[in-house]
Amino acid sequence: MRGPSPLTPGERELIAGYVSGLNACEFCHGAHTAAAVAFGFPEDLMPKLLDNVDTAPVPEKLRPILKFVKKLTLTPARMVQADADAVFAAGWTEAALHHAIAVAARYNLVNRLIHGHGIGANPDTFRARGAHIAGKTGDNWKENESVLDRQGQEKG
Repeated sequence: MRGPSPLTPGERELIAGYVSGLNACEFCHGAHTAAAVAFGFPEDLMPKLLDNVDTAPVPEKLRPILKFVKKLTLTPARMVQADADAVFAAGWTEAALHHAIAVAARYNLVNRLIHGHGIGANPDTFRARGAHIAGKTGDNWKENESVLDRQGQEKG
């Protein structure tokens, strides 16, 4: 998520949070949305994006990538060349599309692992986790993190 890419780290975090939101994975959605905010995306963007990708206030160049990862997440067997062509028409390269696909695929997998293992979310930790993911905290970030059991309840 931080290596060389045509997509910025913030754009990759936005994709991770968006895909996780589409999958209703509160754990990943919360943390990666907070990371996208830490990278400069507006705090109120994600609910608008999940509500309607076509009207959400995102940069126009980014919209086709978000539409692509939404379709890949919700109806992967229906992907067609026109979906990729829309990304290319917006000025993105094959490498950018590959990175978007890789982020979407990673979080589709991780979301299912989180759900399958019954890992719950603690919204109080999202901002701290997001700041850590974005590299905006020092080494003491874990002091703000609750230890969770399999059902998302704090452990003593």
